[in-house]
Amino acid sequence: MKQQRLSEETLEDARRRLAHFEAIRKLFNQIHAAKDLDEIFLDLRKELLVFFDAAQLTLYAVDYEKKEVYSRFWDYQGMQTIKEVRVPIGDESIAGFVAKSRIPVNIADAYDREELAGISPRLRFDGSWDQKTGFRTQQVLAVPLLSRGGVLTGVIQLINKRGGRRFTKEDEAKLTEVAEALGIAFYNQYRLAAKKPTKFDRLVSSGIVTRAELDEAIREAREKQKDLESYLMEKHRIPKQEIGKSLSLYYQCPFLEFDERIFIDPELVKNINPNYLKVNYWVPLRRQSDCVEILIDDPHSFHKIQDIRRLYPVKEIKFHVGLREDILKYVSSLTATTDPGSARDSVSAILGELATEEAERAEESAPPVIDENDSAIVRLANQIIIDGYRAGASDVHVEPYSDKKETVVRFRVDGVCREYLRIPPHYRSALASRLKIMARLDIAERRKPQDGKIKFRLPDREIELRV
Repeated sequence: MKQQRLSEETLEDARRRLAHFEAIRKLFNQIHAAKDLDEIFLDLRKELLVFFDAAQLTLYAVDYEKKEVYSRFWDYQGMQTIKEVRVPIGDESIAGFVAKSRIPVNIADAYDREELAGISPRLRFDGSWDQKTGFRTQQVLAVPLLSRGGVLTGVIQLINKRGGRRFTKEDEAKLTEVAEALGIAFYNQYRLAAKKPTKFDRLVSSGIVTRAELDEAIREAREKQKDLESYLMEKHRIPKQEIGKSLSLYYQCPFLEFDERIFIDPELVKNINPNYLKVNYWVPLRRQSDCVEILIDDPHSFHKIQDIRRLYPVKEIKFHVGLREDILKYVSSLTATTDPGSARDSVSAILGELATEEAERAEESAPPVIDENDSAIVRLANQIIIDGYRAGASDVHVEPYSDKKETVVRFRVDGVCREYLRIPPHYRSALASRLKIMARLDIAERRKPQDGKIKFRLPDREIELRV
C-alpha cells in the first residue's frame, strides 16, 4: 500500500514537471518568435501572469541613451491605446534599483521602509501609480534581464502573489529561468533594430540631411515630444514631398498628403470614435467592393493593423503612409463645419439628431413639423455642400421623389453619378426649402423652374453654386 502511494506521488510529481516544461517551452517559443519589443511587451503579458500566478507584471527594456528603463502597455481607460511608463536607472524605484545593481529582489511589502532599507539604504518605492489607479502594491519580485555576455537589457517585475503570500524560492527560480530567455530576446531585438533600415535613410543617401543631423533631430524631437517628420520640416526645412518619398520607400506603399477634395464616406467611420483615430493616427479613406484604403502613420504597426482588420473584415486592405498632421486634418474633416471655430456633425449624426427631435415632439404632443429654419436642417444642407465640394463633385443632385419615398442625394464625380445619402421622406420639404432660401429663390413656387446662386463660405475660401 505504501509503495503504491509512493508510485502515485512520483507519477504526480512527474506530471507537474512535464506541465512546467511544456509551459516554459511554449513561453520560450513565443518570446523568440516575437517580431519586435512591442509584441513582447503587449502580447506575452497574459501568459506570463498566468504562469507566475501574479496580479500584475511589468516588463522593462533599457533606454541606454536616457539611462532609463521603460515599459509599454495597453490602456483600456476610455479607448484602447498603448501607453509608456519610464523610470530612471537608480534607487528611486524598485525596477530602477534592479537595473542599476543587477541584483534580484523579493519584497514582502513595498511600503515597508525598513525592509527596503535592508536591501539598500537609498531604495525607495514610487507609490504614485497606486495613488492614480487605486491598486495596492504589496509583494514585489523583480529580476534583471541580461544577455549571454552580461549586458543589461531590461527588468521583469511581478507584483502581488495571488492569495497574499510572499513570492517563493520556486517563483524566484522560475522567474530567473524566464528572465534568461527574455534577456537574450531583448538583446537580439536591440541588434536587429541597429541593423534595420530607418524611415529616413533615403534623406541621408540623397544628401538632403547628414546622419549626424538626423541623429540630432531624433534626439531633439524626442525631448520636445514632437513627431520627427514635422521637426525635420520645421528645423531643417526639408520639403514634405522629400519626407514622403523616404516614407514611401521604407514602408513600400504610396505616400498621401491631405487633399480637401477627398470625401470620406460617413458609413466608414460611423462606429468609430474620432478621438480613437486621432490617438492612433490612422483614418479610412474609401471602400471599393471588398477593399478598404487606409491612411496611416506607420503601416508596419502590428497592433494598429490588427485593430484595422478587426474593424474592417474585408478581403484586402490597401495602406497609404501619411504625416500625422495630415491624418489629423482628415479626422478633423469628419467633424469640421463651415465655421472654423466649431466642429461639424457628420450627416448621419445630424439625421440622428432630427429623429431624436421628432421623438421628443411626439412625446410632448407638439406638431411633428421640422421646417427649413430648424438648426439641424440648416447644418444638413451645409454639410451636403461641404461634402460635395470635398468629393470633387461637379453636380449635387437632391431628388425628392414623393412624400412616402426617401430623398436621394447624389454626387456627380468624374462624370459618374454616385449615391451619397438617403434622407427620410418627411424632411424633404424642409431641405428643399432651405436650399431655395440659400439660393434666394421663392420657396412658395413649386411648379415653375427657378434659377439662383449660393455663395458658400468654407473655412479657407468661398465657393459659388448655381441652383
